[in-house]
Amino acid sequence: MFPVDAGLPDERIQDWLLRLADRLKESVETGQAPPPALPQTHWEWRARFPELAQLLGAGTRRTCRTSSPDHEAALQDYVDSTDPGLVVQLAGELRELLALPAEELYYITGPAELGLEVEPPVPLSTVGWLVEPARAVDRHRPGGRGS
Repeated sequence: MFPVDAGLPDERIQDWLLRLADRLKESVETGQAPPPALPQTHWEWRARFPELAQLLGAGTRRTCRTSSPDHEAALQDYVDSTDPGLVVQLAGELRELLALPAEELYYITGPAELGLEVEPPVPLSTVGWLVEPARAVDRHRPGGRGS
């Protein structure tokens, strides 16, 4: 087995695992799942939004290395070079992120935890910028309006 980074100090991992076990046991016994909560750790952000982490991490690094940093070009490159099933997954992850009941802070923290290393293009806020890739991915995914 390989080590997993839960995003917590070692001394807090056991308590976190015990709380997780209690929640799982309760869900199994009652048939009820707790409502989705905002991710709190680096690990939780990446586990919940893996394909968005790929886009924000790899895509923004790719954009920073090009001679003309362009968010739209990085997104188009991602869509053109990624399996269509993963593009569909990304569309769902973007919708899920934007549907979270969160303050702007979480939209700033979340993308940073997922690998975003550049600022959104002016004049967009982080939330405003996240809407743009969601629309673009929806247009380019199989069955989307751009297909």
